[in-house]
Amino acid sequence: MTRRPRLKGAIAILVLATASPATAQTREEVEAEPIVKLQPGATPVPGQCLAEEELDLIDSLNVLQRPTVGVEGEDEGDDPAPFDPHYFVGTWTFEGVLPESPLGEAGDFVGTETVRHIDGCTYESTLDVTVAEQAVTITTRMFYDRQAKYLLRIEDDSRGFELLKMGRVGGDPGGFFSHHWKAPAITMPSSSETVQLRGRTYITSPFAYRLQLRMAVDGGPFTSFGTIWWDRTEDKP
Repeated sequence: MTRRPRLKGAIAILVLATASPATAQTREEVEAEPIVKLQPGATPVPGQCLAEEELDLIDSLNVLQRPTVGVEGEDEGDDPAPFDPHYFVGTWTFEGVLPESPLGEAGDFVGTETVRHIDGCTYESTLDVTVAEQAVTITTRMFYDRQAKYLLRIEDDSRGFELLKMGRVGGDPGGFFSHHWKAPAITMPSSSETVQLRGRTYITSPFAYRLQLRMAVDGGPFTSFGTIWWDRTEDKP
């Protein structure tokens, strides 16, 4: 089945709401739009992670001419859009500044990442990075459990270590999503220091997201390890 083109990720709702303001209709026409609900079923779609019913829910929310209705009112509201990991597919540039740590010297963290869809809810990517003027390659594998809303990202770093980032993806009625993840502690081969990372991948736009990092060394307290911004390189849809 051929699906309608859509902006990458459920956060397209925010962009389309701006492009199609409710003032284009009368109040009666806006209020006449039916409540949008996720239909039962989980029909697979070739080349997609989400089921047909989930993709239809996103499409239906995207074309609304009214604000979405929350569940806090007396009447049942619209169902929230699910997170679509296809959001990540494509080429991104990223930049940030990281402090000195057992992972390496302080300095700029810049480069590009190309994310590819493999099958179902499985993805892979390659990051070509410059860290404090050192060339680094990071290859990743990503797995998303759409029912548990759980994202697993495995990063194989050419500096000699592997990170396993895992955690749930949560959203809010405004269409923003956050992946709160933790990584098991790793021991650095060069210094024998133990490092543990945790962070938040905060998705607020079809074209950009940011990664906020925290680090603990040798079992100490977690402290800020910087923020890295990702920007999509393709033309905006």
